[in-house]
Amino acid sequence: MSHWLLLLLTFLLLPSWSLAADDLMDQYTSLPGSYVFVRREPDGAVANRVRMEVFEDFLCPSCYQFSTEILPKLKEKYGERLDLRLIGYPLVHEESRLPARAYVIAQEMGLGEQMQKELFHAHFEQQLDTTSKEGLTKVAYSIGLDPELLLNRLDKNDGSAEVDRNLALGKSYHIDAVPGVIFDGWILLKEMTPQNLETIITGLLEKKKTLPKVTTKKPRK
Repeated sequence: MSHWLLLLLTFLLLPSWSLAADDLMDQYTSLPGSYVFVRREPDGAVANRVRMEVFEDFLCPSCYQFSTEILPKLKEKYGERLDLRLIGYPLVHEESRLPARAYVIAQEMGLGEQMQKELFHAHFEQQLDTTSKEGLTKVAYSIGLDPELLLNRLDKNDGSAEVDRNLALGKSYHIDAVPGVIFDGWILLKEMTPQNLETIITGLLEKKKTLPKVTTKKPRK
């Protein structure tokens, strides 16, 4: 078999999804902003909205600043067009694994947003030790979560498996610093500034208007 015939057969046998992914990435290379692709295609992306996953360590000063100063402005500007997902990611401080587990448990009870805000508020503004059960008791009480129920679930190691999955997910995205931001499951933010964030989000929304609808992987819950 000739060399050229072999190359032709290889191209013809190349999976169609692989060619589609390459074509999609080519169309997104003109997206403005400072970022890198960490996947070959979106994961869980939908039309007319940008999915933004924020990986945060609840003892990280930069995460606190990002959460209290930058995220509120983004939510105000983009509203329903921004699908914001907050993920406890105890990367910097091993002891922050306990508040990360508490956050997972609160999420299951419909109090994730309140827990996230209060964990930062308690640690950085009230100087509470949120890595202790005593500190988490005060946090739970402040958001209307039964402290005894939270502590019982922590004693049973609840939330641990979810935190491990979050750590594995962050590692697969090459997130080695916090806060870490992923857009639509395939774009990693590089420059953590309001201007860069708005540039990318606006650019993605514009791309979704002009590019053909693309079927992506099923969104993670």
